[in-house]
Amino acid sequence: MASQKSSEELKTRTPKRQRGHDRVVVLLEAAARVFARKGYEAATMTEIAAEAQSSIGSLYQFFPTKPLLAEALHIDRLERLKAGLQNLAERSSGLSAADSGEAIFDALGAFIEEFPEFPVLAARRDIPKDRKMRSRAELKELIAAVLRRAEPSISDDITLMSGIVLELLRIAAAVANEPDAKEDQRVVSELRLMLRRRLEEATSKT
Repeated sequence: MASQKSSEELKTRTPKRQRGHDRVVVLLEAAARVFARKGYEAATMTEIAAEAQSSIGSLYQFFPTKPLLAEALHIDRLERLKAGLQNLAERSSGLSAADSGEAIFDALGAFIEEFPEFPVLAARRDIPKDRKMRSRAELKELIAAVLRRAEPSISDDITLMSGIVLELLRIAAAVANEPDAKEDQRVVSELRLMLRRRLEEATSKT
């Protein structure tokens, strides 16, 4: 029981000096490459340390467990995704609802191309539930901010529509984690078409 408690209390170490911050960045980027290449379950902390050209002790000093390392990396990538959606909301004024949906999908596609480890991180089974719910709510609000700028405006419930968009994005991200790239592209194309038609329908009701 005592060992279980100590495991649950493990936390990532926040570096206080610039050198430590730089080391954390190197470790996270190394983890990103290994996760993208091997998947989350198959990746090992030893491989990540080797990828970072670091000792395993240095890795464990900052990230005592693989789930903590993956969670830190996932949060970093989510912050980048949210920043991208925020930027899209600020420059999407005047787009039709359907084109706004296309722009959101384009943003996700570019994001996954830049950060191929993201679908792997998003598919983890050990994501903390409270953080998952909070991130979902934040992403929905950012998507809603893009949709609110559509011209003509969307007549349907924006909260509902942003939830639909987020679910389609979630599926697209999951598909990107599948091995058959040709099938991936066909599925994503169909998802984009479904979203365009739904948003056109939502606009035509005005």
